[in-house]
Amino acid sequence: MNTHLTLEDRIQIQAGLKEGRTFTEIGGQLNKNKSTISREVKRHRVFTSYREHVDPRNVCVHRQNCDIKGTCHLTTCTRGSRRCLICGICARQCERFEEETCPMLRKDPHVCNGCKRRNCPLSHKRYDAKAAQKEYEERLTESRVGISLNEEELAYVDSLVSPLLRKGHSIANICHQQKANLNLSEKTLYRYLELGLFSTCNLDLRRKVQRKPNRKRPGSVNLVDRQCREGRLYTDYLAFMKARPDTPVVQMDSVEGTKGGPVLLTLLFVTCDLQLMHLRPRNNAASVTHYFHRLLRQVGPETFKRLFPVILTDRGSEFSDPQSIERDPRTGERLTRVFFCDPRRSDQKAACERNHEFIRYVVPKGTSFAPYDQVAVTRMMNHINSYGRNRWQFKAPLDIFALLYGNELLSVFGLKRIPDDQIILRPELIK
Repeated sequence: MNTHLTLEDRIQIQAGLKEGRTFTEIGGQLNKNKSTISREVKRHRVFTSYREHVDPRNVCVHRQNCDIKGTCHLTTCTRGSRRCLICGICARQCERFEEETCPMLRKDPHVCNGCKRRNCPLSHKRYDAKAAQKEYEERLTESRVGISLNEEELAYVDSLVSPLLRKGHSIANICHQQKANLNLSEKTLYRYLELGLFSTCNLDLRRKVQRKPNRKRPGSVNLVDRQCREGRLYTDYLAFMKARPDTPVVQMDSVEGTKGGPVLLTLLFVTCDLQLMHLRPRNNAASVTHYFHRLLRQVGPETFKRLFPVILTDRGSEFSDPQSIERDPRTGERLTRVFFCDPRRSDQKAACERNHEFIRYVVPKGTSFAPYDQVAVTRMMNHINSYGRNRWQFKAPLDIFALLYGNELLSVFGLKRIPDDQIILRPELIK
């Protein structure tokens, strides 16, 4: 008997939700427990913020009794001194703003599928059968890719396992002692230990020196939260861009020196080929998030949304926290959208890959970034961005960026135009 839900089951779930049936009624129709239906709906429902509506309106719970006027301070506001009852702009400015949530989302079925209200201005959560089936198939495919823990979960497991290993305990004994806290098998713990994911090494095992090493060396470790790419695949990117063909795209990638050393984060503006470069001490998701939050503080939310409406990147573990990149950490507002290329398809962000060739002129492949600091990287960035491109009639990306976004942002990013006859694209530039 197949215990997994099929596409036909999910279509019936969607139909039942639209008709206003309960989880119990839908489960009885499919011969499934109501908890199975409840988990399916909550796991695959899609959230749409009120800000993403075509005509966002004021959804503050205080809007009917609020006497505040002119919060947005826009000279083009046609409402003048009247209270902002329907305008959606004041929600981004007013400190008293508190979003109204739909009562249907606070109780079963926790989705808006059965709602009869038309043109609802509130945030939505909907269940879609085809999208749920697609997410299920992707999760099934990736279930054996990398490891199933994110960085925080891995640190927690390490705090339970490593102290006992140092005291001479065996893996089997640790699994028995920490049975209530560890949801991992002995084989999994041995594998994580072999991959070097713990603060201890496999030599802390009593009998390790007596065992012959495995002939097959462990491959690269992919610390990826498996759900981070849901709704952000390359097919989703193509659909998003088809609906909004004029949206500027920024391609993101990492440039490694030597394994385990400092890494460059690169952001290429496809509309002008200008590439930002930031040196990170470690190649992890936290350093990427830290850089984007710093950019947000420097330029502000509105400029950030204008600069980075869409970000396309590969599936590296350092990009496994797209939520932190997309949303303002203070307000939770979505400022950008992150999408991922297909596995082993660097050609899907070919512009960024081609521009890395200029970096390799200055820092050859296999050379560590450890001797350099951000000052040296900024110098390299300015020389590369000042170099004219054939596709732009030999105009420099830095000049085109200034025309598109203004000169004020140049100093924010540390960008400075280098005269053509002074541009150096050799290793001596930053030595």
